[in-house]
Amino acid sequence: MEIIYPPLVEQGVAFFSHAPEQVELKAKVYEQFVKQGILTETSNSTQMAIDQGWVIDFYEAEHLSFAEFLSLYPIFKQYDEKRFMQIDGFWEVSIDLKKELIREAGSGLFSYDEQIQIEAYLSERT
Repeated sequence: MEIIYPPLVEQGVAFFSHAPEQVELKAKVYEQFVKQGILTETSNSTQMAIDQGWVIDFYEAEHLSFAEFLSLYPIFKQYDEKRFMQIDGFWEVSIDLKKELIREAGSGLFSYDEQIQIEAYLSERT
């Protein structure tokens, strides 16, 4: 049986280990995150983890200003503002930029934090 771990566990393993994914390591990371109050047993981030800055809540409210959007996703400061458009209250990018982001994310060009931001942004838009 394949166990599907929550994204936070996957990210924790990726952060602490550049070795190939190991099921034992994921299980230990998950267990420690629950024990330390970072995750609940149902894989949700705890408020304490968010408050401590260990987990970033990428909740994107409607009608954010572009400055507020950039504070949520600072990775986009390096892109021209003209590449963004607010549609139905959310900042969107062209299909071409989405493809570029996916390609760059897959090539390892981003830091760990930047990669997480790109993944969070695209997860809501694909």
